[in-house]
Amino acid sequence: MKCPVCQSKEFSIIRNKLRYNIKCNVLECKNCSHIFLDNKKDLDNFYKSKEYRKSYGPNLKKEASLNVFFETYYPFQEFYIKEIDKIMNQDMSVLDVGCSTGHFLHALKGKVKQRIGLEISPEYANFARERCDIKVYTESIEKAQIKEAPFDFITCIQVLEHIQNPLLFLKAIGKNLKPGGYLYIDVPNINDVMLKYSKFKEYKDFYYHEPHISYFSIKSLKHLLKNAGFYGDVKTSQKYTIVNHLSWILTKEPQNNYQDTIKQHKFFKPTDYIGKELNNFISQVDDNYKKLLIKHDIGDSLVFIGQKK
Repeated sequence: MKCPVCQSKEFSIIRNKLRYNIKCNVLECKNCSHIFLDNKKDLDNFYKSKEYRKSYGPNLKKEASLNVFFETYYPFQEFYIKEIDKIMNQDMSVLDVGCSTGHFLHALKGKVKQRIGLEISPEYANFARERCDIKVYTESIEKAQIKEAPFDFITCIQVLEHIQNPLLFLKAIGKNLKPGGYLYIDVPNINDVMLKYSKFKEYKDFYYHEPHISYFSIKSLKHLLKNAGFYGDVKTSQKYTIVNHLSWILTKEPQNNYQDTIKQHKFFKPTDYIGKELNNFISQVDDNYKKLLIKHDIGDSLVFIGQKK
């Protein structure tokens, strides 16, 4: 067993249990502090299986159909588009690695010249082709022969944490990127406020789970990107609302639906100006909360936008 980031063989065990009481050691590298799972599963087959989507879909209580999966995530893609808006233009060709049902690429329609997806699940790839009218490759990025490469922009949204060998994965991405092209990565942040400052173990028992092999910090992600030949900025972002965090604190349980964790809630009927003011107050509190977390690098996600060296 080696650290996926720095290849060190020196690590300590910080946990031995994952979500759903699955037995698995969680390791921390003594050299670069990267956190990762000692997971011996055949991950390619696991991610293609119904077991994966049934247990780790947008609804914790039931398995979501492909259409429900798409309709759940599509409305929230504007968050990612805002992150890359300044460098994106209509002449660009974009490859989305791990495109799932194609919801992000569908949100890019009309914003770029060419949209190509890569998704190892044939079922999800077929849905993306039909629903979004895009070309999708089903091989891994390390093996895929992508005719449209190299690309102006490659996106990798909530994918890198699933990869067994992230260094090899990023180097393969680099081979499919034009000189001067951009890479955009979004991954969970191991220094998320709820992990770092909350006082109860239930959140940690839920947070660590089988599909996520790696748990990146700003330090470990920068280390990995440098080794893979990329340079750029790493920052935190915050998708989950203060309502979601308060729900965790009060109930010590997750909310069941993904939409409920990140949508702006309107608790009061806006029948007059008072109701509107109350809803605006909640919205402002949420915005200020997110800004505070980002300021201190304890947002729920890490964002990288950069280029090849």
